Amino acid sequence: MILASGSLARRVLLEESGLTIQLRPVDVDEESLRRACEAAGKSLGETAMALAEAKAVKSAERGEETDLIIAADQILDLEGEAFAKPKTLEEARNHLRTLRGRTHRLQTAVVLYRGRRKIWSNLAVPELTMRVFSDMFLEAYLEREGKTLLGCVGAYRLEGPGVQLFSSICGDHDAVLGLQRLPLLEALRAQNALLT
Repeated sequence: MILASGSLARRVLLEESGLTIQLRPVDVDEESLRRACEAAGKSLGETAMALAEAKAVKSAERGEETDLIIAADQILDLEGEAFAKPKTLEEARNHLRTLRGRTHRLQTAVVLYRGRRKIWSNLAVPELTMRVFSDMFLEAYLEREGKTLLGCVGAYRLEGPGVQLFSSICGDHDAVLGLQRLPLLEALRAQNALLT
């Protein structure tokens, strides 16, 4: 089983589930693919799925036809506006100020490929509401988390102090972390990759 990602959160979710995986992170020009999806009129959910599929295909190019490849992507959706990972801490600060006191969705796409053939996909859309936190809290949070936030859509990690940013979360917690495990495990059992 291959995970076409360098995401620590996704790796931990799979390993905690008892899966033995091989990491095969890939480089995909996500910005170009996002623009192409937008030009084609695709929704943010469809765009997340296209990105996950592109990662799986790229990973398949470096492997065997029998490889089971898991790939995922996540887009923060604030009323139809997509947020990418912040490039600087100032951008992270601005993202969090924009999200403060508002509800956003995480378009979380996961695919399973056998070699270059897609055999399963799933899209989950949890909703998260940030509380109205103070600027003092924001600055303390940015100082504590630092550059780790640059690898996080929305500039938060729910598996860390970022959970304090929220007043409510509705939906699959695993999908918030970037990989909905229960549907994936069922798909793996259907492929006889796990004991039934």
